[in-house]
Amino acid sequence: MTSEQWTAIAAVSAVVISLVNVGLSAFLVRRQEGQKWVREQLPDMVKLFTDAAHRWEVKTFEVDWAAIPSVDRSDHGMEEAAETFALMGRLEVFAKPTTISAAREVLHAIEDIRFHCLTSLPEGGNAEKPWNLYWAYAEARHAFLTESRREMGLSDPPLPPGLANRRRASARPVWWRRLLPMRAESGVDRRARWVLTGPSRGRRRALNDDQR
Repeated sequence: MTSEQWTAIAAVSAVVISLVNVGLSAFLVRRQEGQKWVREQLPDMVKLFTDAAHRWEVKTFEVDWAAIPSVDRSDHGMEEAAETFALMGRLEVFAKPTTISAAREVLHAIEDIRFHCLTSLPEGGNAEKPWNLYWAYAEARHAFLTESRREMGLSDPPLPPGLANRRRASARPVWWRRLLPMRAESGVDRRARWVLTGPSRGRRRALNDDQR
């Protein structure tokens, strides 16, 4: 093979390598720009979704279902539900699978509250508030915020005080739990909160007598 042929091959190889580098650089730039755009979109979507889910939860949990005519109960809160599901669809386009799964758990938790309220209302009376389902929603909401913040490169959010008290309640012995309702007001959101106290002195004496 002559020197001219080797020179031509080298020139063609240089052109090919140059084109590959240009194409790879363009791909990486587009990918970085796409990731940057997603990171810029995600915070707003997370906030919109959590706000909409909260409005749906309040409309479902806080309401006096006995005061709603039976023919209207199936439609109650559907406007808030439609808004939340629409935002869920946007999250499914931009967010990571772990964030999407956590968001779905929030929706499932609210749906569980709604199903309980629709099916457990006694005739002529008020049903007990499904606090166990509310705390499941609170756990799901916190898990979603944790996953979404991790996706955005942020630290985990602090545990809400009410949820922290709930976890401490679950960790303590049953005989030590005495739940006292305490009202907490935040704008239009009014929710019964629970504070933990130990048993009273008389109660402790009675418990000790029972154990003897």
